[in-house]
Amino acid sequence: MVILLRFRTWESVKQELGIICGNLKDEPRIITVGGTALLYHGLKKSTRDLEFVFTTQGECYWFAEALSAQGFEVRKSANVWRFIDFKRNLYIDISYGTIGDVALTQSMFARLIEEQINGFSIWIVSLTDLFIMKACHSVTTSESDAIGDALRIVERVDMDEVEEELEYQSEIVREKVGRFREEFF
Repeated sequence: MVILLRFRTWESVKQELGIICGNLKDEPRIITVGGTALLYHGLKKSTRDLEFVFTTQGECYWFAEALSAQGFEVRKSANVWRFIDFKRNLYIDISYGTIGDVALTQSMFARLIEEQINGFSIWIVSLTDLFIMKACHSVTTSESDAIGDALRIVERVDMDEVEEELEYQSEIVREKVGRFREEFF
């Protein structure tokens, strides 16, 4: 029997991360993005998959080792490693350096929100940066979830801060966010 695991609170995400962190041999900077970060910010009712990004490939590898030690099976693609716990129907996506086309910048690091879980720092991206990520993703994939997420976020962000961050992003990111803004508001 397969259990469909859904995270409905930030506390449930913290419990899962506490288990994973117990298997870590080193201390990577774990950055929470996507639906996981939206759950933290109270903008999503639940998420089935957890999404994390790391600043370096080495940190991503340490986290991957911890997931493998817990029995997760890996499916690697060019940009994202998906770890699956088939018994619980749980997906954890990890990557490093970028989230799609969006690069991790120093200004993003300055806006990260820190949470402590079992002595480990877990970092959550700001709503400004989530908006940029979701707007880019929705334009790339036309995914309705990403469009809805970006529309929920945009009401709570300072667009001047978004514009400032876009100066540090690639032309592709600036163009995608511009297309999203033209189409949806």
